Amino acid sequence: MAAGLAASVAFCPTLASAATQACLTRSEARSVLTYSLPQVIDGTARRCRQALPADAFLSTHGQEIVQRYSGPREQYWPQARSAFLKLSRGRDEGMGAIAAQLPDETLKPLVDATVSGLVAQAIHLESCEKIDFAIDLLSPLPPQNTAGLIALFIEVAARSETVARQGAANSKALGGLTICKD
Repeated sequence: MAAGLAASVAFCPTLASAATQACLTRSEARSVLTYSLPQVIDGTARRCRQALPADAFLSTHGQEIVQRYSGPREQYWPQARSAFLKLSRGRDEGMGAIAAQLPDETLKPLVDATVSGLVAQAIHLESCEKIDFAIDLLSPLPPQNTAGLIALFIEVAARSETVARQGAANSKALGGLTICKD
């Protein structure tokens, strides 16, 4: 269930492509997710448009949920910015240093476009109906709760996967994203 939820929001592949060594705290993960959920949902809706029926949740309410989830994102930007830079440095120290020098008005649109584009690329059309259903189920929650729940599921699924694979708890998450141990 945890792996399905994480995949359904399609954020794991996006973060995993940006993070191979850095870990995020739960709070950082929640900030990144809260800030990015509008782009995740928008990218998902754009990608799945061709695979979903006209009466699907994303087809009928996608832009509404993007707008609602956009409300609190600015208050999460400072910590999300720091976490995005941490992930960037974890992948490529030089690019991370360049990104750290960018002002917010330059970095935000870059992050937004990257997240939306990567999500749209990562989704398999066969998954769209399940993703649509998951977003419909999560949509009544406030964005912060949805982000916290997704971060928790990523952490639990990753630890379960590691225990099954290695027989010992670890914080290595799905697809390379790491949530730091407390």
